[in-house]
Amino acid sequence: MNVSSATQTQYTQATNKTTATKASSAYDSVAPTQQTDKMAQMQEKYKDVYTPIPETYSKADEELQTRKIYESYPNYVPFQEFLKIADSFYDGPPKRLGDKPNQEVLDKEKIAFDKAYALFGGEDAYMEMLKGVKEIQNDYPINNWAKENISNAKELARFDNAAVYEGLENGKSIEDAKRYAGSIRDKYMDMSCMPDTFFDTLVKAGRADTNAKQPSPEEFKPNFNAVNNTIWDLRQYGIEDDWTKNSIYNNDKAMISELNKKMGQFNFMLNNENLMKEANSKLDSGYQNLAQANHYKEYINNKYLPEAKFALDIFKNYKIYDSVDVKA
Repeated sequence: MNVSSATQTQYTQATNKTTATKASSAYDSVAPTQQTDKMAQMQEKYKDVYTPIPETYSKADEELQTRKIYESYPNYVPFQEFLKIADSFYDGPPKRLGDKPNQEVLDKEKIAFDKAYALFGGEDAYMEMLKGVKEIQNDYPINNWAKENISNAKELARFDNAAVYEGLENGKSIEDAKRYAGSIRDKYMDMSCMPDTFFDTLVKAGRADTNAKQPSPEEFKPNFNAVNNTIWDLRQYGIEDDWTKNSIYNNDKAMISELNKKMGQFNFMLNNENLMKEANSKLDSGYQNLAQANHYKEYINNKYLPEAKFALDIFKNYKIYDSVDVKA
């Protein structure tokens, strides 16, 4: 999720930005364009392809969605309820949260799940029903973030909608556009208030221990002085913490600045292979031949740069936040 941003340094940049053996600027900026009413334009253009997520929650919207679901699938039960049904068929040894299940528990759980699936025509039939329900939810969406009182529910809906539209503009199928929108949203929007829906479902069903939840990403900041550190220390070039991460600001202008900065940093890394080799040589010898060293250019060109550019286009061309622009 979000991590800390890189800061400007006094490192003297070389003038030849295309020479890999010279240090080039880590901050090639791009002037932001004026935001337009592109959301409305895209909504009209793709009205027969995509139904946007509402910016607010409406009980009427949810009732309509629920009615449509049960019209098509009268025996539908949400996954959380399905887990309870499966547990009712379980007759194996007691299970304690946090313990690794032995083979007997696994075998008994499979029998219980098979019995639960049988109530819906088998596992394939149940999974097909879930797929159909998901399609109905897409056709009659509600803002579940707003329903859960997530503070930035409106902005998350706007970003998701914009990301789907941009994906469609780039030639993606609606399914691929939605999947990509979700991955980009999770990286460039504040998800700190987001409940772990699947994990919470398991907890409520008594199948997971609340203490087993993963710690905050903030706890995974690299310790460059640790012997087992695997992240290049690029702080002298203005790239703080893990070079693959970025800061998140609840503001369009600040995010445009952040994304321009990250794109500049990625280009800096591509254009200064010798400095990356030097940073790699400072790692413990056991960590110098990892994928980071051998494939960082590929990762930047195929993943990090395209993702940052995609997100930048969203913040430049759509109004995601209502807040007054502030300096990042």
